[in-house]
Amino acid sequence: MDISPGEISRVIQLVREVCDRWDDPRVWREHLLRGACALLKGNVGTIFEVDASTVPGKYGNIRPVAIFGLPAIKTDLVHTAATAVSNQVPQEISDTFIPGHAKLVAEFEKYSWVTASRNELTDVAVYHASPVYLNLRRHADCDDYLCSMRFVDVPPRIEMFAVDRPHGAVPFGSREILLFKLLHDEIAPLIGVRLATEEHFSRDGLSKRLRETLSLLLEGKSEKVVAASLNLRPKTVHEYVTSIYRHFNVSSRAELLAYFVHRTPKLRSDN
Repeated sequence: MDISPGEISRVIQLVREVCDRWDDPRVWREHLLRGACALLKGNVGTIFEVDASTVPGKYGNIRPVAIFGLPAIKTDLVHTAATAVSNQVPQEISDTFIPGHAKLVAEFEKYSWVTASRNELTDVAVYHASPVYLNLRRHADCDDYLCSMRFVDVPPRIEMFAVDRPHGAVPFGSREILLFKLLHDEIAPLIGVRLATEEHFSRDGLSKRLRETLSLLLEGKSEKVVAASLNLRPKTVHEYVTSIYRHFNVSSRAELLAYFVHRTPKLRSDN
């Protein structure tokens, strides 16, 4: 089934909205997952980063970097699953934990990309009898899923993107697979190039007060006006501004503004 022009427009709009939030990894990822779940009628979305391994045939550590749709008390289920498959051989993962994982990885290694549904990777009965479902996913009300893998260049690694549907929902079909592929095809090349990660100079690591101060500075407000707006002493605001300059490795407001105007993430390791 083909996707409609309207659905393509929704994907493009979501990508634009994500890019508008480029300087805050937590925020742009959350918006991406929220939009993907709305687009695909999913209840949970997750983004994982996968490190390369020095051992042939294995991947390195797998880390969930964004989780949407799960209460905080259940996010540990995602971390548990990621830990269980880190530094493992794909076939072993398929045999002992996640049915179909080896097939997913084989497709990725063959084409350098893969987007697939659960039903394309494994039999439903086999999946429902697997440890990943019995011990983790069913407790999070995650049944059917879409999974997508792409290479990310800056810094180099693999990104895995998943959207789940709850028990009782209609399984994902060919239209949703195409939509998910389109979305990941559009987003993956932007990561580290137009979208900042924790390895880039970004709002990540700033306290609530520093974020508020930064937002006002980017609106062109003077330190005096910032102090009045936040009900703080001018000396305190000046200290905040100094901390912000240090955080972004700049020495003036002009440099700070230039970084945000250019909207091009800069790696911290380059300094």
